[in-house]
Amino acid sequence: MHKQYGPVVRISPWEVHVSDHDFHSELYPGPHRRRHKWLFWSKQFGAPHNGLATLDHDHHRLRRNPLNQFFSTKSVRDLQPVIEERVDQLLGRLRCEGRDHSTKPIDLMYPFSAYTNDVINEYAFARSDHLIEEPDFGAATVNSLLKGTHMGPIIKHMNWALTLVNALPESVSGRWVPALELDVSHPTIFHEQLSSEMLPDVEKKTHRLAQDGQILVQSGTLTTSWALSLAVFHLCHRPEALRKLRDELFEAIPNVDAVVSLAQLESLPYLRAVVKETLRHSVGTSSRLSRIAPDESFDVPDSGTGRSYHIPAGTVVSMSPYRTIMDESIFADPLVFRPVRWLDEDERRDGYLIMFGGGTRVCLGQALAQAELHLMLAKLFRRWGSGGEVGGDETGDRREGDVGVFRIFETTPKDCQMAADYFIPLPYKGSMGLRFLLEAL
Repeated sequence: MHKQYGPVVRISPWEVHVSDHDFHSELYPGPHRRRHKWLFWSKQFGAPHNGLATLDHDHHRLRRNPLNQFFSTKSVRDLQPVIEERVDQLLGRLRCEGRDHSTKPIDLMYPFSAYTNDVINEYAFARSDHLIEEPDFGAATVNSLLKGTHMGPIIKHMNWALTLVNALPESVSGRWVPALELDVSHPTIFHEQLSSEMLPDVEKKTHRLAQDGQILVQSGTLTTSWALSLAVFHLCHRPEALRKLRDELFEAIPNVDAVVSLAQLESLPYLRAVVKETLRHSVGTSSRLSRIAPDESFDVPDSGTGRSYHIPAGTVVSMSPYRTIMDESIFADPLVFRPVRWLDEDERRDGYLIMFGGGTRVCLGQALAQAELHLMLAKLFRRWGSGGEVGGDETGDRREGDVGVFRIFETTPKDCQMAADYFIPLPYKGSMGLRFLLEAL
C-alpha cells in the first residue's frame, strides 16, 4: 500500500499508518512530549491494568518509574550470577540430550524458552519453575504462552470475555501473584512496587501486580528465546560467521571455565555484532505500534511527490518496526544474516535497530534480553561447535575441547522469516520449527 499511496496511509477509520523510518523519533519521543496508547490496540494483552497496556502518558510514567532501576543495565549486571546459573544448567541439559538422544531432532525454541522463562521468573520474582530441568523443557508452559499470542487479535474484538476474568475477587486473582517473601536471594519487582513512595495504594492492588507479572513472563520468554534460536541457526548455516565468532571467543576466553563479566562480553566487537544482527532478524515486536499525540500535529513529507501529509493532534498513528529493520535502503540484503554490517559502528544504523520500540515506552527488559543473549551465545559457542546440515556437507566448525556440535535438521532460512503477526513474529503455517540434532563429544 505504501508503494502505491506514499508514506502515509489511512488503514482504518481511526488509524493512520506511517512508513518513514526518520519519523520514528517523532512518533516515539522522549518524556516531555506526551504520547497516549490506543485502547483498541492495548486490549490484545488481556491485562488492561498492567504498564504495557496503560493508555495515558502520565499514568504510564507513574507505573513505569518504580521498575526502571530494577531493569537498568547496572541492575542486570549485578544479577549476572542469577542468569549465568541458568545458562550453565541449560548447557548441561543440552549435553545430556546430545548424549542420550543424538538421533532425535529438537526444536531449539523449547530449551531456549525454558532458559528465558526461568531467568525472567528468577530475576523478577526470585523464584522459577525450573523448566530447564523438566524432561521436555516445560513444553506445556511454552505452548501455552504461544497459544496466548494467538488470542491477542481475537481479544481486540471480543474483549467482553476478559471482563469476566478481570471481575474475579482478589482472593482468586491473588493466586497468580507469588507470595511476597522476605527471605529471598534478591529483591523482586513486587518489593520495588510495594515499597515505592511514588505509587499510590490503588496501584499496589493484587490484581494489578498480577497483570504486571503476567506480561513480564509472557514478553520475557518468547521474544528472547526466538532470538536465540535464530542466532544458532544462522551461525550454523553460515560457517564463516560462526568461525569469526568462535575465533574471538577463544582468544578472549582462553580458559573455558573462567567467569567473564557482562561488560567484558559486551565489549567483544564480533559478539556484539552477532547480537545486534540477531535482534534485527528476530524483529522483536511484529505488530504495528500505535500512539496518540494529544498536544501536537505532524507533517510527514513525501520525497516521491514533494507534498506533505498533515496529521492532526489526537489521531491514532502507527508504525511497524519490521518495515524499518528490513528496509534495504538501510540494511543491504536485509534477509541475509550478516553480523559484519555492525562492525563499522555506524550510529545512524544503530538508530534504526528499533525492535525494542522507542520513546518512554521502550521495552522495559531490553538490558536483560541483551544480557541473556551475550551470556548464552558466548558460553554456548565457546563449548559447542557445528557439524553442518544433516545429509549435507559437514562444513561446520569443530575444535579441540568442544563438548558437542549442532547439526541442522530439515530447517531452512524460510523457517526463520516472519509470516504471521501475533504481536510477536511467527513463521509460516506448517513450519516444524528450528530443528537440530545434538551430538555430544
